[in-house]
Amino acid sequence: MKREHCARALARAWVHGVVHGLCLVLCFVAISDVRAEEEQVKRVLIVHSFGSSAPPFTTHSTAFETTLTQEMGKRVDLDQVSLDMARYAQPDMEEVFVEFLHKRLAKWQPDLVVPIGSPAGRFVVKFRDRLFPGTPVIYTGMDRRTVPPDAITRNATFVGEDFKLTGLVEDILQLAPDTTNIEVILGATPLERYWTDEFRRAFEPFADRVSFNFLNELSFDQMLRRLSKLPPHSFILLGLFLRDAAGVTHNEDEALQRLHAVANAPINGLYQNQLGLGIVGGRLYQGELEGVESARIAVRVLGGEPMSNFPPMLVGTQQPRYDWRELRRWNISESRLPPGSVIEFRQPTVWKRYQWWIIGALAIICLQAAMIVALVVQRRHRRQVEADLRESQQVMELATSAGELGLWSRDLTDGGVWANASLRSLFGFGADDAVHFEDLLRRVHPDDRRRMLLEVENTQPAAMPFDGEFRVLLPNGTERWLLAKGRSVVEPHDRGLRRMGTVLEITERKHADAELRRNREELAHVTRITTMGELAASLAHELNQPLTAILSNAQAAQRFLSGKPSDIEEGREILHDIVEDNKRAGEVIRRMRALVKKGEFDFSSIDLSDIIQGIMSLVHSDAVLRNLRVRLDVDPDLPPTRGDKIQLQQVLLNLLLNAFEAMKDCPADKRDVSVRAELDGRDMLQISVSDHGTGLTSDQLDKIFQPFFTTKREGLGMGLSISRSIVEAHGGRLWAENNADHGATFYFTLPVTGVAVEQKEDPTGPRGWLAASK
Repeated sequence: MKREHCARALARAWVHGVVHGLCLVLCFVAISDVRAEEEQVKRVLIVHSFGSSAPPFTTHSTAFETTLTQEMGKRVDLDQVSLDMARYAQPDMEEVFVEFLHKRLAKWQPDLVVPIGSPAGRFVVKFRDRLFPGTPVIYTGMDRRTVPPDAITRNATFVGEDFKLTGLVEDILQLAPDTTNIEVILGATPLERYWTDEFRRAFEPFADRVSFNFLNELSFDQMLRRLSKLPPHSFILLGLFLRDAAGVTHNEDEALQRLHAVANAPINGLYQNQLGLGIVGGRLYQGELEGVESARIAVRVLGGEPMSNFPPMLVGTQQPRYDWRELRRWNISESRLPPGSVIEFRQPTVWKRYQWWIIGALAIICLQAAMIVALVVQRRHRRQVEADLRESQQVMELATSAGELGLWSRDLTDGGVWANASLRSLFGFGADDAVHFEDLLRRVHPDDRRRMLLEVENTQPAAMPFDGEFRVLLPNGTERWLLAKGRSVVEPHDRGLRRMGTVLEITERKHADAELRRNREELAHVTRITTMGELAASLAHELNQPLTAILSNAQAAQRFLSGKPSDIEEGREILHDIVEDNKRAGEVIRRMRALVKKGEFDFSSIDLSDIIQGIMSLVHSDAVLRNLRVRLDVDPDLPPTRGDKIQLQQVLLNLLLNAFEAMKDCPADKRDVSVRAELDGRDMLQISVSDHGTGLTSDQLDKIFQPFFTTKREGLGMGLSISRSIVEAHGGRLWAENNADHGATFYFTLPVTGVAVEQKEDPTGPRGWLAASK
């Protein structure tokens, strides 16, 4: 137990020791931080010439202190002393002040000395070695002429002015060229007497033009009385005013305001802080900028930078600035101001002061006027619209009645249908009959009803326009063809979708189209017969060969039968030859009949190679008679196409005969025709017929497919026109091009089986005119 008690006592003692040690360490660190913080604080001594509240030096010191404090915060300690040279300018007072500073600085040695104003600057130069020999110095708020040049070279710099005194007079004469008298206000301190002499010397060049009166020998009250009774063409110049001749100390800014109140002539000054207190303005010196620049240098010097890094800085005048109120008071035109001048204190006009009130009042007046005008215009417009609408309705009713144009509108929300009188008549309804969509649909021909309903259902959800042709059956059994067109219209105010359109009777047009198709079919048939007529000689030659062979074999058979009995096999061969020759003749006749006979349109799958071979057999004899050579280049793997075999044979036959005709005047060795068939891409077959004739002119290329245009003396000019119509009806196209050397090439294309072909005719009516009889 004793051992455990001793162990616990030792543990407690060890813990207490550790805690006490930590407390001592923390106290030591805190004391060290406080001392370090105290060591980091920089001390700055500001020496004022006339006190911290004596304009114009107040501007310098305030700007310096504000900028330095903002930049360094609590790390700077400012101490300020003043020579008060306006009151105590005696030489013996300097020694008293030196003793005062010597005792004061015994325990508070500055890191930087900043004299403001030339009296403070001269004092620091004179007693620097006794008071703060190694301390950096920044001379500011003074003219460079008042500081000895060697003072700046000893761990010091300068931030101040270089007064251009002649510029003061030049500014006055620019504002008032007729000025003949200038009153110069300067005080009676040693500094002001110095500047009085400087002003006199600087103004001598203007003595022949202007009379200068220096008021430094007057009291301030005398100045006020004098300046209130100045002669015309006078101007007042405020130089430096700290103490008058009576020994009374003055605040320069307050004195300026009192002068401004009684003066009967414009006043001008030197510093920017005086603008707004009564001076007119001009090229003013920037005391505030001097203080700011001095503070910035001070921050860097206190941060450890050597003073040699900062050469003397002269802060010049700012951009010319003027007081708008003084310009107005003394009737000085703004046109006399230098270019780029800035005018301050411009008092707003009535418009500027009450701009928004005026704008608001005018806006209300304009709004009311606009509303009145709008109401009048709207009323007039509404009357005009109503009149136009009535006229439009009358014209529409007249037009629809004259043209029997049916108008309809269907509300898709409730299914209601509106129809005019013409539409009711077209569908066989009376004027008082109730008409619904289902009623109209029941009047549509049964063969067209499903197609029409499908068209409506496909376009209605997507709000697409539609048009179509269909037949209606009237109650009396009459059949009528109608053309309907419509579109969707969105009703305003979210009232839904409405379909509306027109219906026109086209029965007579359909009859005319049917007649036109019949005429075209007849023309196509005549064209084929004409073409076969052109082949008459060659076809006769083609038939003559098998017929001659049949005759020869028949005669041989007669001789064979009339003679002595012979071999039966020889007789069989003779009869076999007769049969084959008969088939040859029959095939020629069959092909001729196929091209010239009439028949129904037969749209089926076709092997293009068979068509080409069949036509080549038909024109073979004609080519021989014309001494022509026909070369075939047909791809053996061509896919089938879909169409009418006879129609396509007619196209190829027409192109071949045209090619034969084009080379009738060519030398025999040049009479070559090429027929080529190949796959053009994946979806189209391309057939070309090329000759070596004279070719086509550009004018012929444009017109060659027009009806009744021909280059032949005896041609009708319909062959190529009909051929193009046939090819286009099959979903292809036909065109011609000149060859690079001689002749021309005609091309036509046909879709491969399975490729959709746009229908050229109404799907519910008869086939197109190319469904001609053959």
